[in-house]
Amino acid sequence: MTDRSLGPIPLPERGQRATGSFTFADDPSLAKYRWPFLAIGGQQSGATFLVTAGIHAAEYTGIEAAIRLGRTLDPTAVRGTIVVIPLLNRPGFYERSIYTNPEDGDNLNRLFPGRSDGTWGERFAHHLLTEIVKNVDYAIDLHAGDLIEDLVPFVIYREVGDPKRDETIRQMANAYGARWAVKTAPTGERPGTLFAVAAQSGVAAMLAESGGRGLLVEEDVIRHVRGVTNILRAVGILAGTPEPVAPARVVKSFDWLRSPAEGMFHCRVSVDQLVKKDDVVGELTDLVGEPLATITAPVGGVVLFTVTSPAIKKDGLLLAVGAL
Repeated sequence: MTDRSLGPIPLPERGQRATGSFTFADDPSLAKYRWPFLAIGGQQSGATFLVTAGIHAAEYTGIEAAIRLGRTLDPTAVRGTIVVIPLLNRPGFYERSIYTNPEDGDNLNRLFPGRSDGTWGERFAHHLLTEIVKNVDYAIDLHAGDLIEDLVPFVIYREVGDPKRDETIRQMANAYGARWAVKTAPTGERPGTLFAVAAQSGVAAMLAESGGRGLLVEEDVIRHVRGVTNILRAVGILAGTPEPVAPARVVKSFDWLRSPAEGMFHCRVSVDQLVKKDDVVGELTDLVGEPLATITAPVGGVVLFTVTSPAIKKDGLLLAVGAL
């Protein structure tokens, strides 16, 4: 190893690979955990590319794909440095936590840029952003449908008003190879996602979704691996010509549907299905089968994800439609 580092992560010599774990030693509540990492020092100097996954601890496709990338990319084909953190929600992994982290019950991907004196999740977001993420050139955050979600593969990105960075972000999003892309925030959702704040902080950053339902489906894992590999080639970090892929179709909005009451949700659509405005997408009943509500599509478009569990709290998430 050299004395080079990315915040608390030690980086390997040129042409070498390193694996290990790190912590945020300055914060005792964070320091009780160690986060896994894989790092590749390219044969040639260049930019730094960060791959993260598992900010939602039961999104296993992204976690597995990140590990494979860190273990299989050839250092002799790399220009610069690739750092992989395959599991961000370290407290939630063995708890099979859905959406949130067990330390404070909050969604880590809604807390950026975080606070140094905040909740556990806010402090984690602050340290991750300031010590690691802000010090890289490119970043991709790998996701899947959570333990109770199904989805069609898609990418999400934000344009930040810097023409050069925005063009690079679009190049990355299109190189991934997904059919659909979102570039606006989910309707009614809180801000604070990792990739969006990274982009606002000077990093060419994006998010990719593949797989879900708590399953490690090989096709879904390979999609992430191939997508990231293609991005690495497109931005010049990895040797080789990018695979030609059709650019993603950008939806006009990303509308999240929530339940008006608690009950049993009977979904009537599937992911990647096209719906028209006011189409019935599901019904809600109580626990003796009495109808409570009919759920309709607020816009015409494509169903990007659905919640697969029928047990729904009031204001619970049901599905999302990307407007066309």
